[in-house]
Amino acid sequence: MKEGFYFYRNKIYYGYYDEKQVSGQGSISIIKPEYIQSEHPVCEDDWAVRLWDNHSLLEPEYADLQAMLLKMGLFMNLNIDMEIDFTSVEERLNLPLPKELKLIYTAIYNQKEYFESAEHFLPLDEIYVEQEIIVFFKKKRIPIAGYDIASGRLAQYYKKEWNIERSGFCCYQFCVARMLMIALEGKPVYKKGRCKGKFVTTLNIERELEKYCDEKYHLLSEFAVYGIAVMYSNEKLIAWIRSNGFYADIHAGAIDEAHLEAFGKHLGEIVWK
Repeated sequence: MKEGFYFYRNKIYYGYYDEKQVSGQGSISIIKPEYIQSEHPVCEDDWAVRLWDNHSLLEPEYADLQAMLLKMGLFMNLNIDMEIDFTSVEERLNLPLPKELKLIYTAIYNQKEYFESAEHFLPLDEIYVEQEIIVFFKKKRIPIAGYDIASGRLAQYYKKEWNIERSGFCCYQFCVARMLMIALEGKPVYKKGRCKGKFVTTLNIERELEKYCDEKYHLLSEFAVYGIAVMYSNEKLIAWIRSNGFYADIHAGAIDEAHLEAFGKHLGEIVWK
């Protein structure tokens, strides 16, 4: 691990990162002071590194994950303020459980929906290590995702082998995404739809949706995955909206169909299937 400046969500922080996961760098001298989130002295010739999308957990990401799970507890079934003893799992695996997985498993502990769907998290007593990867997620009996012990990155099982890509989700983002989709699809009413107009052409779907936030509808802004935005309502509606500049779609779940219809009208440019 290396200590230095790095970019996270277009702001600059100072701390530890894995130098093997660096994708580029930028000069700090051209960054506005309000975007520098560190008290560490900055010299004129200092640079901040950019990391692959799939990187090991950064300190501000850990804080964002904590905040995100608290928000998610408002509209889906999660444990809040619970303490879990992971000693037996760590002794069985003979290694410490990564701190992001500890947060995730504390939130979903004893919440059956996350362990009983076709694509599901493994119960704590079924998590195992294979090829130096902590396997925690399966589709039926086939492994889907794990945590690479050496790099702290997300590993995904594809064509009967483990792959660690530079792009895509990192480990905690994968976990949150699967939690959201399991909760969303488990709502009494679930719909898919197509987005049109500005939701397709926008270069930043989250920024486009900010104008639709009010006292009732909110963005899960800590998720911070480019091309994806998650919205939720005070009525526990969840919406997963994807846009790549050419195509956009929406998956949404709610307690009542009227909530979905109202949300569609609020956004406009939504055609439910």
